[in-house]
Parts: sequence; C-alpha cells; structure tokens
Amino acid sequence: MRVNKMVFILLTMMVLGFTGSAWPAEKSIGVVLSGDLPRYQEAHKAFVIVLAREGFDQSKVSIFVQAPNPDAISWTNSVRKFVGVDVDVIVAYGAPAALAALKETNSIPVVFSYVYDPEACGAKRANSTGASAKVPAVTLLKTLKSITPFSKLAVVYNPDEKDSVVQLDDVRKNASALGFQVLEIGSKGGDVKGRLAKSGADSVYISCSAAVNKDAAGIIAAANKGKMPAITQVSGLAEKGVLLALAPSPAEQGEIAAELVAKILKGASPSGLPVEGAKKVDLVLNLKAANTLDLKVPFDVLNIATKVIK
Repeated sequence: MRVNKMVFILLTMMVLGFTGSAWPAEKSIGVVLSGDLPRYQEAHKAFVIVLAREGFDQSKVSIFVQAPNPDAISWTNSVRKFVGVDVDVIVAYGAPAALAALKETNSIPVVFSYVYDPEACGAKRANSTGASAKVPAVTLLKTLKSITPFSKLAVVYNPDEKDSVVQLDDVRKNASALGFQVLEIGSKGGDVKGRLAKSGADSVYISCSAAVNKDAAGIIAAANKGKMPAITQVSGLAEKGVLLALAPSPAEQGEIAAELVAKILKGASPSGLPVEGAKKVDLVLNLKAANTLDLKVPFDVLNIATKVIK
C-alpha cells in the first residue's frame, strides 16, 4: 500500500505539472482555488503557514494547487484530477469547489474554506468539514440604511453558485422588515453592468460569487457612476470602491482549514470535526466612495467601523 501511495503522488506531480526535483512527501493535499481570487490566495497563504506550524511542512506533505475558471466544468475537472490520484485531503475554497469535490468523492476527506453558510449550501457531509464565512447580512443592511434610505437594492449573484444564492436569500429575508425591494441581477444574463445601470436600483449588493467577483472592479465602478452605493460580504472589495463591506478575515479562514486538515492527517475523521465559524470579522467603510456618492456618513457608523478607507 505504501508503494502504491508513492506512485499515486508521483502521478499527481506529473498530472498537475509539478516540476520540482525533490522527492514528494508521503502525504498529499489537492487544493482548488475557485477563480484564483485574492481572498482565496490570502487564505491559502495562511493555510500553508499554519499547516507547517502544525507539523506538516513541505517535507511532510505535498500540496498541489489548481485555480480553475469559475464554472462547473472547470471545478469538476480540477477535483477529478485529485480524486483520480487519491490525494489524502482535498481543500476547496468556495462552495462551488467544495460541492464539486463532494459530488466526486465520498471517501476522500474534503476541507472547505470560505463557504457562506455551509449547512444551507449542503457542504457539510460525512467526509467534510471546514470554515464558515457567514456573517450577519442584517448588520450590513441596517448600516447602509443608517447612511442612506435606499429602497431598491440590486443583488448581483450567480445562480450556479450555491453560496451566492444563499446570500441572495439572506438579503431577501430582511427586505420587508427594512423596507426595500430586491432586484435580481444574475451573472448568467450577460452585460451585468448594463443591466445594473438600467435596473432602477438605488443601491447594490455584490455577492460572494467567484464569477461575479472576476469583474468586481467594473461592477463597482458602474455602481458608483450611477450613484448607487455598493455593499458586500466579500473581503477586499471595499478597497476596490465598495462603500461598506462586512466580511470574515481571509487569513483566519485559511488558518481554520489548516488546523482541520492537520487533525485529519493525524487520524481524525471529518465527520467528528464541526464546522468552525468566523471569529475575526471586519466592517470596512470606504469614505472615498462616500464622497463620490455625495453621502454623509453618521458618526455612529464611523465609530463601529473596524477599518476606514480615507
């Protein structure tokens, strides 16, 4: 069995294009970075550091990374490579990659990171565990209400990404109580920026969709040009011009995943490892965006923001 495992790992190196000269470690991890987004890159950097701290550096484990395009075929193809060579653990960033992995295997442990509401997404199974990226949508929406009395919120999402749809549902749940209408802008319809401009919305919510986030800068620019304040639960988008972001720490998401992978490599079963929620959450306020939108931010909002972009 040991010889066969080393053959599997060597095959993995060839299939995934690994060109290093060192003999591969006995343990192997397949990593899927959906869309190769900055928040996933940051999370994975922390993942590697903490995994080494837990006793699994490059001499003990080989880590193979795939960064597929954000579409169902690409996610599945990446996962199948790892399943085909029998890696010890699959690490998936984002719900689409996690669900693709769980569809392809029920024997290889799957550790997910950056999945918004894993239970609602269906990401928690007998062979999986991971880090939840869920933060309270109502807090974000109430904070926006305290800045501007928006009444028509356009939600930009991807119907093919489960966590993006769950975020849309969470926004909908708060619409009646907070007095606003939800306008759906699905990424599959094409020309998202054009449809957003013609939607009649007075504000925009950008979901965690990997497909949507590939053009986040363009969507944010269109929103600000149309005087529509943008909000999100995705880290890093406030720095691109979103007015408000309430999001978990990318580094913490990677750290949690690393700790869970280390436990699994030491013999723990993923079924006995509960999903861990985000503890480090930032409310980021972009005052540059507020000025562009001619909005005056109340002192109360400035006071609760953990980060202010001036």
